[in-house]
Amino acid sequence: MSCSKVLRLAWIALAAAYGTDSDAATYRWVDEKGMVHYSDRVPPEEAKRRRSKLDSEGREVEVVEGAKSPEQIESENRLKQLRLDQERILAEQRDRDVALLRTYRSEEEIDLALQGKLNMLDSLIKVTEANRQRQQALLEGQEKRAADLEKKRQAVPKVLRDAIESARKQIVQQDEKIRRIEAEKASISDSFAKTKARFKSINDPKLGLGGYQAWLESQNFADKSDTGEVVVSAVDCAAGAMCDKAWRLARAYVLERTGALAIDNDRVLQTATPRDEREFMITVTRITRKTENILFLDIRCRPSTVGEALCASSEVRQIRTGFKPYVEAGLASPGDLKEAPE
Repeated sequence: MSCSKVLRLAWIALAAAYGTDSDAATYRWVDEKGMVHYSDRVPPEEAKRRRSKLDSEGREVEVVEGAKSPEQIESENRLKQLRLDQERILAEQRDRDVALLRTYRSEEEIDLALQGKLNMLDSLIKVTEANRQRQQALLEGQEKRAADLEKKRQAVPKVLRDAIESARKQIVQQDEKIRRIEAEKASISDSFAKTKARFKSINDPKLGLGGYQAWLESQNFADKSDTGEVVVSAVDCAAGAMCDKAWRLARAYVLERTGALAIDNDRVLQTATPRDEREFMITVTRITRKTENILFLDIRCRPSTVGEALCASSEVRQIRTGFKPYVEAGLASPGDLKEAPE
């Protein structure tokens, strides 16, 4: 005999034993100690609990959500506002995706555009290196003149000392300029790599931009803890370097659990568009308000039986509940997170 039938028969026997009116409403709830209660009246102190309304045969006909505490209401309101902010940021990301598709027709065009920028910077490096070599040759000549004068026990003129110092400074400046250009090349290469990856993602024959947008419109969110409380996976961070560090920690957190990002920029971190309802999508957005900087993590699943079970799974709950402690622990630790794992 199934468990549901056993419970139904137990309920009918209980109702018969206590002469319960079959037309009266009966409620079932579980108290804080895990004890199951049945009654036609819910005590005021239990009104905050979620309860089931049962028919005369013990079948659940309605679910009554418990009264919410001020803290629960505040958490739900904050979560709602964060999601509105996130939707705005993701809408801006979609506009950038559309612009990306209008700018490039293929991955080859992206590679050509990158190479064009790198060639321009390489030319600038060559010019700078040529200037540095001229300054080096000039410096060596000036230093030789000064050394010859010193050998003859003659004073080195101030104009020559100033010229040597000026040449040395210019060489240092040229070296620093070359380092800056090389850093710019690395940054541009990284940016184009992300652009190319995003272009490939939104050109996926199966999903594409339309499939991605369908996932964004999914309203099946994971936002409950093991106890049923609403979890707001958000970290408040100070502007500037501290928030930048928090963002790197957020990136590392997602990568450690998923291994890859489809969107990876300074405002959105997002995993690849799921191919079916057995996968979920993680999104972290950097929300900036007048007086606040917030990193917000959310998880979407398909609005289906399988998707709902996935979003309610311990794996997903742990990702949500672990985000804030992970980032805050990293912020509290000395030093900085230079790189997150690729």
